[in-house]
Amino acid sequence: MKSDDNVVDVSVPVKKAKKIKPMYLRLLALTVAGAAILGVYFWQTNEIANVRDDYESQISDLQDKIDKLQKDAKSTNAKKSSDKTTGATEVSATVKANVEAAISSKNTAALESYMADSVKVIIAASEGIGDRTPVQAVNDLDYLNSATDPWDFDLPAATIDDWQTGDYASYFPETLRVIGRSSNSYVVVFKFNASEKITDIFMAVNDDLL
Repeated sequence: MKSDDNVVDVSVPVKKAKKIKPMYLRLLALTVAGAAILGVYFWQTNEIANVRDDYESQISDLQDKIDKLQKDAKSTNAKKSSDKTTGATEVSATVKANVEAAISSKNTAALESYMADSVKVIIAASEGIGDRTPVQAVNDLDYLNSATDPWDFDLPAATIDDWQTGDYASYFPETLRVIGRSSNSYVVVFKFNASEKITDIFMAVNDDLL
């Protein structure tokens, strides 16, 4: 009997390494790529949000500056308007004296140079006259020809205050005015603009109408 016949093969078979299928490799690559894309997306979104916040902050700051400038401009304009009104509440003494003299002497032609380009003439208890040229307004003053001297152009404040509450209150301005009353109660009111030009003339045959 040969000894070779009794030899037992005890060797362990070696397993072959499994190869990774291409499909899994592609899936892995897609996963990595997707993660990278998501990372870039979130980074860009965050950057955009930061930029937007910066712009909104800048816009808010600019709006605050605009609001402040507008407020300052309104305040400046209001002050200028107030200064202008405060600085011209009465006509000059020379103009007032010349108007008084023209009415008292009935030399109303002398007032033409004091007229604005258009003068509104109103007569109490009538339908009025309306807008007039300086020449026409001078002629309209003939309405006062029946008034008798002396004229009073320094009327008591209480008298004028009373007229300012009557039916013709709107024709008695608070400022830039010359108001006179004759001894037989004719009344005349001259309203001036800031350039000391007559813009309105109001006349009444008797102060009882006021």
